Amino acid sequence: MPREKRGNTSKLTIFWRIIVAQSVLLALVVLVSLYAFAQLDRLTRLDTQILVVDSACEKEERKLLKIFLAEVRSAEKYLVLYDKDFYANFVQSKMDFEASLEKVESFMDTNREMAIVEQIRTLHASYNDEINAAISSDPFREQSRSQLSEAIMERANELVHLREQIISSKIATARDQAAGGATVITWLGLGGISLALLLAYLHARSVSRPLDKLAREMRRVGRGEPTRLLQFRAPPEVQDLARTFYWMTEELAQLDRLKADFAAHVSHELRTPLTAIREGTSLLLEEVSGPITDSQRDILEVVRSHGDQLYNSISTILDLSKMEAEMMEYEFTACDLSYLIHRCVETGRLIALKKRINVYTILADPLPIVYVDEKRIQQVLNNLLSNALKYTPEGGDVRVTASLKLTTIEKEYLLEVRVSDNGEGIPESDLDKVFTKFYQSYLNPATNHHGTGLGLAIARHIVEAHGGRIWAESAVGKGSTFVFVLPTAYRGEEFACTEQTESTSRVKQRER
Repeated sequence: MPREKRGNTSKLTIFWRIIVAQSVLLALVVLVSLYAFAQLDRLTRLDTQILVVDSACEKEERKLLKIFLAEVRSAEKYLVLYDKDFYANFVQSKMDFEASLEKVESFMDTNREMAIVEQIRTLHASYNDEINAAISSDPFREQSRSQLSEAIMERANELVHLREQIISSKIATARDQAAGGATVITWLGLGGISLALLLAYLHARSVSRPLDKLAREMRRVGRGEPTRLLQFRAPPEVQDLARTFYWMTEELAQLDRLKADFAAHVSHELRTPLTAIREGTSLLLEEVSGPITDSQRDILEVVRSHGDQLYNSISTILDLSKMEAEMMEYEFTACDLSYLIHRCVETGRLIALKKRINVYTILADPLPIVYVDEKRIQQVLNNLLSNALKYTPEGGDVRVTASLKLTTIEKEYLLEVRVSDNGEGIPESDLDKVFTKFYQSYLNPATNHHGTGLGLAIARHIVEAHGGRIWAESAVGKGSTFVFVLPTAYRGEEFACTEQTESTSRVKQRER
């Protein structure tokens, strides 16, 4: 392919544009992730402190209260009963209290709590002095002991309440930090999304605009207008694509010229001598040059049959070549489509009788007159009906229906023709392929039907040349329906269509 001089081309290729955009987005993601990890680490440390230190401290403070209550009960019981077991329990509780108080003190992290702990230690020492004095001299000094025990309980409860407040404060701090972090991450995320959208828009615009221009140029060339080399600002890949398209259209134009020359050559080299062979065979069968024997007539019939088959195949291929090159000429005249449908059904009568197939025609009454090439639309109907009869099993049904359809948006009437069979059906993946050249159905090799595979391709070209559409509807095992629509001259309420009636024509098998 010839290389044109580079025009107004952006320096960055599409590859590097994507790399730059993705790098910016990746950096933003890393930034958000690092911030999120930092916030998560702070929250984790705070939560760990609450769970490990504060909760353990509060638990130990409550344990301190229980130990002191046990100490008081043991002391009072001993002063009443002088049971050595109670005294032993009192001594053990006193030791447990002092150990627990030391442990509580190790958790302290505020001056107020430390002061309360010192007060509890002092009060506890005084309480023990009172107990010892009561044991040795006056066991009935209950008022003094009661005041000391109440003071110790009050200070211990105050210690518990302080720790609960500290825990609540830390939880609130953690909640505020989480909310603040979530807000920052949200704004960073929104900023990242906005930046990503902006980068995506700029990148898409830098690529889509030149591609749109190239697409418009392709459509312009498709309409038969002369090709031209586009000059626009675009990434190097798009510039290369535009130059490649220009080179391709030049090559295709040359190929079209070669195809036209080839078609003319085939028409002259094949159809002309084949016509002479067919005419000569007909003259021999008519015994123009003299009588012939029965065996000679059989041979000539075979020659004429194969000659007609070859002539039709060549004509089909040449017609398709003309249609693809948009060289086919159409003669549009007013036509009654119902007449063409009945004539098509009559043409397929012998095949239907041979396979014992019932053919039904269901036509709306009335059908409007349409302006079409009667010969070509007849060819479409024949191809569709022939295809339906070919794939319908013996004893099956084929339906040909025609009706008017009013489009929703344009409010125009379309003439819709449907040809349905109850054959083996077409796989959904092949529905878009059935109108391509040389398509053959291989759903069931045992029932494969041989043919040129050009009938549906020709039908598509003819219908589209009339401004219509053609498509297939099918499901495996449920048969197929081929549908085509043709435009009419009627809009809205202009055509007073009566209620559809079914005019059914049934081709029955002959009684044997």
